[in-house]
Amino acid sequence: VSSQPHCFHCIHGFALAITSLSAADVAKQYEHIRELGKGTYGKVDLVAHRTQGTKIALKFVTKNKTKLKSFLREYSLTGSLSCSPFIIKVLDVLFETEDSYVFGQEYAPAGDLFDIIPPQVGLPEEMVKRCMQQLGLALDFMHSKSLVHRDVKPENVLLFDRECRRIKLADFGMTRRVGCRVKRVSGTIPYTAPEVCRASRTEGFLVATSLDVWAFGVLVFCMLTGNFPWEAALPADAFYEEFRRWQKAGCPAGTYPSQWRRFTDDALRMFQRLLASEPEKRCGVKDVFCFVKYELVSELRRRASCRAKRGERSSSGVCTGSCSSSSSSSTPRPSHRHPEPSTPPGTSCLRPAPLKRSVLSDPLSPREESGQHQSPGRDKNKSQMVMATAIEICV
Repeated sequence: VSSQPHCFHCIHGFALAITSLSAADVAKQYEHIRELGKGTYGKVDLVAHRTQGTKIALKFVTKNKTKLKSFLREYSLTGSLSCSPFIIKVLDVLFETEDSYVFGQEYAPAGDLFDIIPPQVGLPEEMVKRCMQQLGLALDFMHSKSLVHRDVKPENVLLFDRECRRIKLADFGMTRRVGCRVKRVSGTIPYTAPEVCRASRTEGFLVATSLDVWAFGVLVFCMLTGNFPWEAALPADAFYEEFRRWQKAGCPAGTYPSQWRRFTDDALRMFQRLLASEPEKRCGVKDVFCFVKYELVSELRRRASCRAKRGERSSSGVCTGSCSSSSSSSTPRPSHRHPEPSTPPGTSCLRPAPLKRSVLSDPLSPREESGQHQSPGRDKNKSQMVMATAIEICV
């Protein structure tokens, strides 16, 4: 299929060549199989190359949500990190449609980590430990290159099997270098570190590896329990404030916060280091490897820990009794159903926050930037799509 160069952009000293194809020619090259995922950024489709038969994932990033420079930065960063066996690989496929920028990456046939976490139950401990090791190596590799992922969550962990024997970190659209000052995006999610939650929208904050360490700690909690530890790391969130007070008191034994009683003392020591309120006191992600040999969840404590039963609360309003799962359900997932969001913090009925898919940026604006973006010199009436030449990226 013939193609013509559209434009060249330099990222990290290397030119990325973007070329044009019509929509019909793209359809001739790729057979659409199904949609793999959808978000405010756009969507990911599973396609098969019609001549080679190989399946790949095409990520479509909506143009009015992300600037071309940001899209190319994500592509080049992912390419530079693809030498790690624990980071998703990008392919020599790069194109744009009238509405989207698109690149190809390897297909992870087992979906993402969110899909397999049983709500309010969690994954078997051995599976969690496999995830901890592989994700820890992925993040440690990034941090060794002074890069911070900034969006660590189960939706961005792709699976090549349902037992988590091979998983990979994905989605580097938020990735920035250590020391960069960035604006705080709209809203917070449970994985957001407290210093980011407190940051001014105008002044922003400095990017540090400790942001990933915090998110990694929250992710491990989610994998082990099927709940969020809190909705936001802010004083207004009763679960977070309870955990913060316990930390401030020196983490005394026998007075565990309600959601943390199920963990062993070794696991609690690990969480204390990952989820230290002060960023400078957090450990590195590879420090968790020494905890993998220990038991993390105590079955005796699990039975006494907080689950989701209404009405069994202490005088502070936090559930403390043995609880059963009794939440309403929302959209079905391949293996189970995830409940709707829990009662907001500060209300009379306080329950652990069930897992839900989390979006960090404002859906009405591009990632960290505002306004619509139209590439210069683009003919809006052109009914052409854009396909990529093979390129080599080395950062």
